[in-house]
Amino acid sequence: MIEVFTKKVLLACVTFLLVLLASGAALGQTVEEEIQTLCNESPQVLEFWHGFRSGAPREALENLTLEFDRANRGQICVKPISQGSYRDLSTKILAASAAGELPVLAQGFENNIATYLAAGVVSDLESIGVSAEGLYDNFVEAVRWDGTLYGIPFNKSVHVLYYNRDLLLESADALAEAGIPENEDGVRVPTTVDEFIAASSVLTATYGEPVYWFRPSDLATYEDWFWTLGGSYFDDAGNLTLNSETGVEALELLVSFVHELGIARPITDGSFINENFATGVFGFATDTTAGYRFYLRAAEFDVGLATMPGRNPGTIGASVFQGTNILVFNTASSEDQNAAAEYINFLIAPQINAVFATATGYAPLGNAAAMEPGFELYLDDNPDFSAIIDQLPAARFEPNLPEWEQIRFDILGQAIVKAVLQEATPQEALDEAQAATEALLAGETR
Repeated sequence: MIEVFTKKVLLACVTFLLVLLASGAALGQTVEEEIQTLCNESPQVLEFWHGFRSGAPREALENLTLEFDRANRGQICVKPISQGSYRDLSTKILAASAAGELPVLAQGFENNIATYLAAGVVSDLESIGVSAEGLYDNFVEAVRWDGTLYGIPFNKSVHVLYYNRDLLLESADALAEAGIPENEDGVRVPTTVDEFIAASSVLTATYGEPVYWFRPSDLATYEDWFWTLGGSYFDDAGNLTLNSETGVEALELLVSFVHELGIARPITDGSFINENFATGVFGFATDTTAGYRFYLRAAEFDVGLATMPGRNPGTIGASVFQGTNILVFNTASSEDQNAAAEYINFLIAPQINAVFATATGYAPLGNAAAMEPGFELYLDDNPDFSAIIDQLPAARFEPNLPEWEQIRFDILGQAIVKAVLQEATPQEALDEAQAATEALLAGETR
């Protein structure tokens, strides 16, 4: 029984499982090749279109799928197929829908599901046997429409505060003078917006360059500050409002970090933050937990994680939920939809989800996964990861409107970039975004 395992033995088992996930396939074959071999032998093959291009998420998905296919050898075979980026994925799904050639399963954001619902091609997951019992309520409610479950949460992440522990320890005295409190590990990490500004100012003055790094093209960075300041995308009448008073305040704050306070370095060349560590002094970033392993791999300093700074003492700042859900298309046969439900239930089972979370940096989907012995052992070895769990209650979802993808990337996202680059004031940028959004929602533009 697992209860009588010593911690050492259990840790060895978990490590062994993660090694299996890293190696995966049978000797002489890649994971993809063995999956293809199994699918060639199976009378029932389900295509799963996803947006993992590479790295730990794709490796973990493919290895876990291989385990499912091995267990169902000669009966059911799921074949995961990367479609490129998430935007590539949604574009290809829309094209496949128009051509009547949809796969059985796919990843999708909440707004993607809303788009596919409008086309009438998404299955009611509970009706085909998917159980969301035990998953976090906020994850599940985000993929219900009128009480019907059309998606199941899968790879979910939140934004947290990344910090350079070595840098903060080196500057401990100056941070103490600035009023930055010690955390339980003796590191002075800012816990409020004011403390964040103070700490960044101290480090910037010490090292002579901005220490808060962010990507203006990543809308989620703006949303972290927007929601922390109390913002909402909807006014009292339920209208989508991008140029609210709080929206302007949040964008002014972000712009001031760069130009007035001089504490922030905007990365505008399309690269990820962790790809720039060798180019300057890194102190902080507000970034997705899905990048945690990439930070660890790239950094030559001790990477720390903390919850987002709150607006007031004693509060956790808000951040955005990111990551996708799995959906099933009702264009598949009933047999294929039922088999897809078996596969989904396998992926979201606590033991499997705990392995996926520890392998990728995504959040566990429920308390059962978070309490799995393997996950708890991972927390013992990676205590900073607990910041992800602590951040979950304060995270929020973006609007699940069908038009949100276009608004997010092409309208509001571009407005944030324009303001940060001082091509427009925050008010002007958001007013322009509001007008463009209203035209889009009214059908005047595409």
